[in-house]
Amino acid sequence: MSAPDVGRLTRGKLIRYFEEAFTPRDRWQVGIEVEKMARDRTGAPLPYERDSDARTVRGLLERYLQLRGGAPVFEGDHLIGIDGESWGAISLEPAGQFEWSSRPARDLDRLDADLGAHLAALRTLSADLDVNWLDVAVEPERAVADMPWMPKARYGIMRSYLEPRGRLAHRMMTQTASVQCAVDFADADDWRRKFKAVATLTPVAVALFANSARADGRDTGWRSYRQAIWRETDPERCGLPPVVFGPGFGLDAWIEWATQVPMMFLRRARGLVPLGGVPFRELMTRTGCDALGTVDWELHLSGIFTEVRSYGYLEIRSADLLPDPLLASVPALWTGLLYSESALDDALALGAPLDDHAAWSAAMVEGARLGLDARAGGRPLRELARDLLAAAARGLRGGAACAGVSADPARRLAPLALRHGLDPP
Repeated sequence: MSAPDVGRLTRGKLIRYFEEAFTPRDRWQVGIEVEKMARDRTGAPLPYERDSDARTVRGLLERYLQLRGGAPVFEGDHLIGIDGESWGAISLEPAGQFEWSSRPARDLDRLDADLGAHLAALRTLSADLDVNWLDVAVEPERAVADMPWMPKARYGIMRSYLEPRGRLAHRMMTQTASVQCAVDFADADDWRRKFKAVATLTPVAVALFANSARADGRDTGWRSYRQAIWRETDPERCGLPPVVFGPGFGLDAWIEWATQVPMMFLRRARGLVPLGGVPFRELMTRTGCDALGTVDWELHLSGIFTEVRSYGYLEIRSADLLPDPLLASVPALWTGLLYSESALDDALALGAPLDDHAAWSAAMVEGARLGLDARAGGRPLRELARDLLAAAARGLRGGAACAGVSADPARRLAPLALRHGLDPP
């Protein structure tokens, strides 16, 4: 007698994962993730822990917990994060990068306040523990071999898995930091339009937010060397696949592609289990106790490192870590463009010349290398950036969801424009 088909993960369940996240416009929120790299007074990265010295990554976590409260997160005996119900969460990246994830905010005003409180806590940590926080997106001086590794099982598996697949994979894991933005979607068409707008405009965003020109103590020749690093990490899960630029792109096409991406691990009762690169779809036929579930799907999605990726929200990953006064410009740009229908139309029109995988790939290289001095889609990126900022400002001033109630919600874009010698939008 054959075993019953218990709990099998079907294509329909994968689609429902996204459908259950559809959110009406009046309930949209916005979120941000900010990664920071701590250094001691000599510029050296901090170890996870050491005897009789609180100037460690664990010491930073413990002091942050004292300052802001929350629930400590452990892996074995190792403190690896904090869940703060009222302020978000802190998690550790592979070399101890401090990643703050905001709670979803009802508008940019609330997000500004939450970001400000986090940055204030980091300043207190700096004073208490005599550490500095880098304000660039790639470690500028130290060698990859000098970097510590955090005691997290996920990163041990990734370290082994990615090493043969990308020359710069370990540099990506240990020496990079970014600003990421999260936005909601109303339905499948809204998902498609927002995904497409972000995807095609990523080369412009890369140039606008480029902030990683140095590595190994020298100029790299790239405005965003972080982007160059991602290009040599793992081509099967980074960048954007051709399917995004194909006819009829939407949720179905994205799910089809994502199920073909090799899996790095699964979480089971005994912890993370390395899989070595089995495509997700090959395990979907499992049933009973071995069946995959939506938690496995979500864990798999977290191992896809495309420039924009999707859970129950869209995550936009194109921005280098920026100096603190510029951080708010990242969610402001995408809120203005994606949360106003007219601005979203403008964004799709601006990105249309790059809605081709070859053209997009070339623009990504040029934007990362030359910043706004590059050209893309037959136009200078500086012109595209000017028009993009103007469209976002119109969206914010014209009633974009989550824009907030301040006198001029587009003011958050002015420092970014001035950084590049552009008129404030």
